[in-house]
Amino acid sequence: MKEMKGIIKGSYVLGQTIIDGLHLQLLFLYYTLRGGIILGLFPALASVFQVIYLFVIRGRDSVKVNESFQAFYKQYFKMSNYLGFTLTGVGLFLAFDLRVSKVFIQSAIVHYVLIFLLVLFLGACLFVYPVLCRYELTYSQYIRQSIGLFFTSIIESIAMLFGSFVVLSIYVAFPILLPFAGVPLFVFPSIWFGLQAMKKMEEKASGE
Repeated sequence: MKEMKGIIKGSYVLGQTIIDGLHLQLLFLYYTLRGGIILGLFPALASVFQVIYLFVIRGRDSVKVNESFQAFYKQYFKMSNYLGFTLTGVGLFLAFDLRVSKVFIQSAIVHYVLIFLLVLFLGACLFVYPVLCRYELTYSQYIRQSIGLFFTSIIESIAMLFGSFVVLSIYVAFPILLPFAGVPLFVFPSIWFGLQAMKKMEEKASGE
């Protein structure tokens, strides 16, 4: 009897998780289009992060998904676009510079400097939205905090990278998941491990 109850409960949780993933994916697509794609992409992504963050810290039943998503979309519209376009621009710039360095400059020092900057960029990309979910900071503070967490939370950073790799592998194996739950599935490991890193940082700061 207990095994049956466990199976039923597990099936319910799995079903609810699938529904939530589909729901968030649809909201992400809708609000991305609502913002004209270019201006809607990053606020919609930030809203997915924030809703999943609330799922983790408060529990699914305490979150009104539609109302919360809409509120976060408006709240993060400017900041998420500032951060998103900055990181996109920096990423494209570094990719171009690495190509130029490899083909034309061919200087080991320049190449290593660019690789170091690429590592900083990766750190900012991994943590910027989890940090946005938890703290109210300025634009530059979000960037600095994200990079700082990347270097001070090595285990969590590796876990985030590994989680992202696993999710990408799942996408390759089951591409049908992409239109139905692609974004929430990718966001979850990032927000989960990012939260652990931020909690450790807060505990360390409070103990000093």
